[in-house]
Amino acid sequence: MIAWLEKHQIWLYLAALACGAVVGLGMPAAAPALEVAINPVLGLLLYAAFLAVPLNRIGQGLRDLRFLGVLFALNFVLVPLVVWGLTRFIAADHVLLVGVLFVLLAPCIDYVIVFSHLAGGASERLLSATPLLMLGQMVALPLYLWLFVGTEFVRSVDFAPFVEAFVLLIVLPLLAAGLTQFAAARTAWGRKLEAIVSAAMVPLMIATLAIIVA
Repeated sequence: MIAWLEKHQIWLYLAALACGAVVGLGMPAAAPALEVAINPVLGLLLYAAFLAVPLNRIGQGLRDLRFLGVLFALNFVLVPLVVWGLTRFIAADHVLLVGVLFVLLAPCIDYVIVFSHLAGGASERLLSATPLLMLGQMVALPLYLWLFVGTEFVRSVDFAPFVEAFVLLIVLPLLAAGLTQFAAARTAWGRKLEAIVSAAMVPLMIATLAIIVA
């Protein structure tokens, strides 16, 4: 069953997106409950993703200065230039502009880790760089908003959700994955838990995509 899920995961993800859209459009009253479910299911997905990464080796990523340099140049130099060019045609609509800027300038790093892992990318090194990338986003985003939108809007932004997301969707799943790996190396129940959670990766991704779209 697990092998079948992994083989057909792309089509399953597309089906999840479609199902989420159908539920969201057909049952708008379910939106509040679905919104509450987003963080728990995303936290579980990240727990499963982090569990697949050998956490005892993540420190190696922080010593790879070339990788970090490319990562920061891409995220904080090249991407903002591209975003600035892409958003000029909506610059007059500040509400729409701000939404697009938040999505493109501060994308969810946790999703990047999950998809990089699924694609066989450098998820370990990305995981190592996650705290630095999130701190970089929190520092750079006000500057970009000031440059693209203006001072008045920057003063009205509440950055508390960034801190909350860092704790709930990075720190806690990462800590849980580390404790699970520690237990799996020493106990039978730990190995069983690790196997169960790892097998749930694709179903958790399906649930996450469906719930967020809905």
